[in-house]
Amino acid sequence: MRNCCGLGLAAIMFLAGCGNAPAPEAQKAPPAPVAATVAAPAGTIAGQVTFEGDKPVLKPISMDAVPACAKQHPMLIESDEVIINGNGTLRNVFVHLKTGVPVKDWPMPAAPVVLDQKGCLFTPRVVALRVGQTLEIGNADTMMHNVHPLTRRNEEWNVAQPPQGDRLKKQFANPEVMIPFVCNMHPWMKALVSVVEHPFYAVTGADGSFTFAGVPPGEYEIEAVHERFGAKTLTVSVGAREQRSVQFSFRPY
Repeated sequence: MRNCCGLGLAAIMFLAGCGNAPAPEAQKAPPAPVAATVAAPAGTIAGQVTFEGDKPVLKPISMDAVPACAKQHPMLIESDEVIINGNGTLRNVFVHLKTGVPVKDWPMPAAPVVLDQKGCLFTPRVVALRVGQTLEIGNADTMMHNVHPLTRRNEEWNVAQPPQGDRLKKQFANPEVMIPFVCNMHPWMKALVSVVEHPFYAVTGADGSFTFAGVPPGEYEIEAVHERFGAKTLTVSVGAREQRSVQFSFRPY
C-alpha cells in the first residue's frame, strides 16, 4: 500500500508541476477585413439653352465720349447683352447645379480664369470660377481702366488698372451668381462673374450646350441664369452611370 501511495503522491506532484507550466500561446486570429467605401458610379447631366421669339432690339454701344476708345471701333458696335446662336440657342447663360451637390473637397482647377479688357470692352462677357480659384484680370488697352465688382456676398473692391500693366489677381470667398463687373471710367463696360463651390457649372457658348460629367447619383435643382432674361430652374434626378438631358428655353419679355 505504501508503494501505491508513494506512486500516487509522486504522480500528483508531477501533475501539479505540469499544471504550473505556461500554456502555449493561443494563435491570434487575423484581423477582420475592413469594408472599403466605394463611391457609387457617377452620372452625367447635359442639355441646351434655347431662345424662342424675336431677338430684342438692343441699342448699339456708343464710345464717342472717349475718342481713344471709339477710335478702336470704326464700325458700329452691337451690344453683346443678348447673343442668339445660328442654331437658335442662347449664348452667355450661366448654368449650375444650385442645390443637392454633396459638400466635399472637390478638385480645384489649376489654371486661373481670365477676364480681359480690350477695345474698351470686357471679354468674355460672362465667366465662372470656383470659390478660392484665381480670377486674372488684364488690361490690353492703351488707356486706364478700373475694375469694380458690385458684389452682394463677397468683398467689394474698386481697383484702377493702368494700361497694359500687370494682371489683377483676385479670389472670392463665397459663392455668388452673376456678379456685375463694371468700369467706372467707361460706363458701357460690363461683365458678369459667377462663383460656385463645386465643379458642376458652365457658361453656354456658340452651340448653347452644357455638360456636367461625374455627377453623384441624386436629385438636383439645376439653374440657368441670363443677365437680361433672368433665371429658370428645373429638378433633375440622375442615377449611377445614367445620362440625363435637360432643356431650358428663354423668350423675350
